[in-house]
Amino acid sequence: MKKIWLKFSIINLLALILFLVDRVIKIYFLKNPSEKFGGDFFNIHLEKNFGLAFGFDFFHPIFLLTLIILLIFVLFGFLISAYQKKWFLGIFGFSLIVFGAVSNLIDRLNYGFVIDYFDLSWFTVFNLADTMISFGVAIIATAVLFDKKKTNP
Repeated sequence: MKKIWLKFSIINLLALILFLVDRVIKIYFLKNPSEKFGGDFFNIHLEKNFGLAFGFDFFHPIFLLTLIILLIFVLFGFLISAYQKKWFLGIFGFSLIVFGAVSNLIDRLNYGFVIDYFDLSWFTVFNLADTMISFGVAIIATAVLFDKKKTNP
């Protein structure tokens, strides 16, 4: 029993560390908005994202904020369910998603936009929280598709 809780603690510690790193990077670029690192293919700089993921902007800000908060509550419910079922990959995936979503929500509540900083010239601008969300979704999708035991929710 202690071994499983150790795994759960490590998962949460990793997600928390990634969350904190994202917050520190965001605060750094808010305080140093003209800083730029990197080259033509990949650089790191402050970019304000007033829209949804990947810059989509088709919701009213109040509606968008309400939708995000409701989604975080739903995801937190899935995380609790994963804990109850002791579904390791589900806990890892949902923890990454929830921590990433909360980091971006903090930005929206405090500044009215999400702070992005990774800029791939051929793709889009994003942040570590977006990466956490994407990896969390990939982990859960892979687990659901390929889990032979079907112990996931």
